[in-house]
Amino acid sequence: MTRLLGVAAAGTVAGCTGARERGEPSPDRPNGYVVGSASDAQTLNFVQIADGASSARVGLTMDGTYAITPDDELFPLWADVSTEDGRVYEVSLRETLRWSDPYGPMTAADWVYMIRNVFQSPDNWAGFVGRSDWVRDGSFVPVERTGTYSFEVRLPEPEPEFPMKPGLWGALCLPRGLLERYVPEKDVEGMRRDAEIQTLSYTGNLGPYRFERWERDARFVAVRNEDYYMHDVADVPDEWRTAPHFPRYVFQVVPEESARLSALQSGEVTETGVPETKVDRTAALPGVEVNVAPQPFCSLLVYNQRANGWTPLRRRTVREALSYAIDKTAVVRYILRGYANVAHTFQPAFSAWYDASRVRETGVGTGFDPREARDRLIAALGPDGYRYDDRGRLRAPDGRPVALRLVFPVGSETTQTVCEFIAQSYDEVGIEVTLRAVQFNTLLSQYVSNGAREGRGAWNAGPFNGGTREESTSPEQWDLQYGIVFNTYPRTPTATRDFWVRDGAVNFFGYEPAVDLGALYDEAATELNEDRRRGLFARIFGVLSDDQPCNFLHFSVAITGYLSGLEGPVERFGTGWNYQTWRFTTAANVHAPLPGRRDRR
Repeated sequence: MTRLLGVAAAGTVAGCTGARERGEPSPDRPNGYVVGSASDAQTLNFVQIADGASSARVGLTMDGTYAITPDDELFPLWADVSTEDGRVYEVSLRETLRWSDPYGPMTAADWVYMIRNVFQSPDNWAGFVGRSDWVRDGSFVPVERTGTYSFEVRLPEPEPEFPMKPGLWGALCLPRGLLERYVPEKDVEGMRRDAEIQTLSYTGNLGPYRFERWERDARFVAVRNEDYYMHDVADVPDEWRTAPHFPRYVFQVVPEESARLSALQSGEVTETGVPETKVDRTAALPGVEVNVAPQPFCSLLVYNQRANGWTPLRRRTVREALSYAIDKTAVVRYILRGYANVAHTFQPAFSAWYDASRVRETGVGTGFDPREARDRLIAALGPDGYRYDDRGRLRAPDGRPVALRLVFPVGSETTQTVCEFIAQSYDEVGIEVTLRAVQFNTLLSQYVSNGAREGRGAWNAGPFNGGTREESTSPEQWDLQYGIVFNTYPRTPTATRDFWVRDGAVNFFGYEPAVDLGALYDEAATELNEDRRRGLFARIFGVLSDDQPCNFLHFSVAITGYLSGLEGPVERFGTGWNYQTWRFTTAANVHAPLPGRRDRR
């Protein structure tokens, strides 16, 4: 299960663990690995999960199909995948995987039923956020069972990067016997209320931990799974066969950033995210180590182009004008203390698919100029009756001053500081910005999620895109958002399609590209010539840098504080892929390890 959205600077949002064989807990420390997290999960129904906090909890109990290492190699967990022609992929399940009673072994029949009836449901009745991963050229990808423990995915054209895409990579499944209760009547409410789904009691031996309890907005507790299937797998390194190495794994919700860092210092938590402003101070603490790793998440200033946002944000000329208002270099240098890189499009510079020659730089050099921003705003809006008054305030045709609402998640002082800087920057071009801080779960449910009346939208791509921007809106009004980070998938950039096409599952902000980006993505997905593929991606990310559907602000690194002696974290993109095997190398710290960063994928 891969993460599309996360909360910036909020600490760990998904799995990694470690310690020696079993080890005795220190008498003054908690018995387990404890993650200090800023936000709680939304749901444990993985079908509807797109956020890291929720996927982290579920991921403790289910490994998924396979992992991808920092060397871009596939590591089989539940399954291995193979192909002879890049078009037909065979998925081979381990034969030792078992659901909890009464569902028996995990088989290909479970997967084919799940894919056909949920992942590929024409009306997306279950609200699956990854539906587009199973569609090609407007049709669902055929999936056929080839044996008790094997099935084939039959793509219409060769796709060499298919195993690295989020559709199959890290995919999860429900037992057919459980799912059959809800498929015939398309009973999504029944699934949401199902006690087995919401307590993960069906997960058997499928993950390193078993669900114990979930105290909403407080803590999620899982305990070591003594029946973990990896104990009996011969073709993995020894550290997997004794995993996990901690008796329990706890996500402790600590909304205040300072309180999370204090808990790390005192040993009450094993890991937590570290803000850029406190790296040196945290690294100097006795018994604490700080890990700084590249990551693919882009921080954006999101423009609401749906019907409950400021309508001029739909215009490229207005978005382009606003890009001149914010000094990205100042954000990176002075607020993020250099622990970030300026962004200009939806790929990091370390990506093999990033072409600087096609990217337009905004918010830096001559691309940052508040006076230019004002001139461009009045050029774009003046014909509609907008004007600047004698005090330099931008006024709407009805004479009222333009005032925008910027929503962001609580829990990070850095996030709040960036939002205050954005408000000051807009003030310089005559636009008032009102800040509203909300819990991350509230941000997702009230400002990101959207739907058409009675579910009658032109499409239903999932909870974050229920139809056109005119018919599908969020419960609460907003104009700007910051603090959600977006996965740019530098290994498989076709996976970014869902953010930027009109009916994409994560296009919650209602962007409608003037260029047919969907066709470009589709062409890139099947193009076998690498140079031509690079050219297609260069065009896609060039279009995005020109069109400015959001203001691409920065790529931050993942900064995490751990109790000293934890063996496993590396300062590379992809760290956390093997969290199940992490271990403490000193007996003093065997008490407190917990998985924590599957979201870094």
